[in-house]
Amino acid sequence: MKKLLISGLMALTFGLTTTTFAEANEFKDVPKTHPNYEHIYYLYNEGIIKGVDQDSFEPDLNLTRGQSALMLARAFNLDLTPRETVFTDVNKNYSGAVQSAFEAKIINGTSATTFEPDAKITREQMAMLLARAFKLEEQSAKEFDDVGMQTTAYTAVRKIHAFGITGGVDENHFNPTGYVSRKDFSAFLARGLNEDLRLNSSSCGYDKDLRINPSRQTINCIITNAARNVDGVIPPEIVKGIVNVENGQWKHYQANGQPIISSDGGIGLMQITSLQDYDLEKLKYNIEYNIEVAIDMLLYHFNRSDLPKIETHDPYKLESWYFAVMAYNGTKSVNSPFYKATGESNPTAYQEKVFSAINSSSQLATNIPSIQMSSKDFTYGAETNETIVFNQLKFMMSSDGTRTKDRYKTGDHSKMVNTRLREKPSTSSVKVEVPIGTPIKIVGGPLYDFSSTAANNFIWYPVEIVVNEKKDYLYAPSQSIE
Repeated sequence: MKKLLISGLMALTFGLTTTTFAEANEFKDVPKTHPNYEHIYYLYNEGIIKGVDQDSFEPDLNLTRGQSALMLARAFNLDLTPRETVFTDVNKNYSGAVQSAFEAKIINGTSATTFEPDAKITREQMAMLLARAFKLEEQSAKEFDDVGMQTTAYTAVRKIHAFGITGGVDENHFNPTGYVSRKDFSAFLARGLNEDLRLNSSSCGYDKDLRINPSRQTINCIITNAARNVDGVIPPEIVKGIVNVENGQWKHYQANGQPIISSDGGIGLMQITSLQDYDLEKLKYNIEYNIEVAIDMLLYHFNRSDLPKIETHDPYKLESWYFAVMAYNGTKSVNSPFYKATGESNPTAYQEKVFSAINSSSQLATNIPSIQMSSKDFTYGAETNETIVFNQLKFMMSSDGTRTKDRYKTGDHSKMVNTRLREKPSTSSVKVEVPIGTPIKIVGGPLYDFSSTAANNFIWYPVEIVVNEKKDYLYAPSQSIE
């Protein structure tokens, strides 16, 4: 996973005060029992915030849009020089900050010409500011009941939730129109800047410090995010197909909290046997790391020059990964695509079982039989562990390959290849029938079946559709999108 780096931070204040403080100063209204004590004093000790006077912080005082722009501009070392802005209602006190933050694409106005600097800032507005300021991309698998996908803050709220900046006001509500106080902003900003202060769960809602097995759909989320975020291109469906074969129960831990270790030394969810320079303890006790190592190994095999390539070796096409998947288990005679004695196809080969799992659990019709290869293309001895010699290093297909469905992005336009849409992201939700070929716009990142035990590997996208000139917002399973 890529880590966010922020440099050049400057001190900022919650207003224009230049009051100085004693080094050991503590605010009388922020005792150690205050829920945001750590956040406030982290920012204070870094010189990022100050109080309203020497002894008081006034944590419950609401912020204005102008003050928020000033804070973010100072935090990111933007030019504060007073100057003309694109907005007609911004005075010189905020003009440099507002214009610089606007040019940095951190803030927007309330209209093309107004910013309303004295208006109180809301939670949804702050979510959008922080998502842009920290350049967040990954979106949480969590949706809040009061932040619908038709709202402008829908993806921003999911992004700051994924990054551990904030949760909701309760399990199902974000309170998007509620105002942001000084203590709220301190918590949000401190978590954005300091990884140690972030909420202790992943974007998939999994607490990695707990040595328990997450639900299948939580693992589906972790795998999808890891594959989408890695440097390089790998279809998440490939990784999930391997889990189906390596670990049919989708479990990493035994009941006692110890990792599952196979008879041949395979570790955890992805059954990693080749340690190389990997961290053994993390492989055992960090599911995300276990998955990331498996992806790293698959990418290595995909780029090997001694393994055959399919067609143009397009990483977005699932069939292109056929020999990389074989190598993940071993390029041994047991995994030959054909039986040596008869020349017939070998359905028990490791990669064949993985693609069969992709066909069933991801519901994608991969076309492995169309790869134009035969038994004469592979040489090996009679033993099952004989290393395969590849007699040619490029194979063509007699039909088109199958493109990954798990890598669509927010804003992508596509269309439905069947009639299946749902009111909620689950096969158990109410169906909404639409014509085949209905255009859709993806309006958010992947979601996962809210039935945590659902056995499917596919994901869900929140989509916008227009049918009979009526706009609607529904959920599309990934395999239903062209």
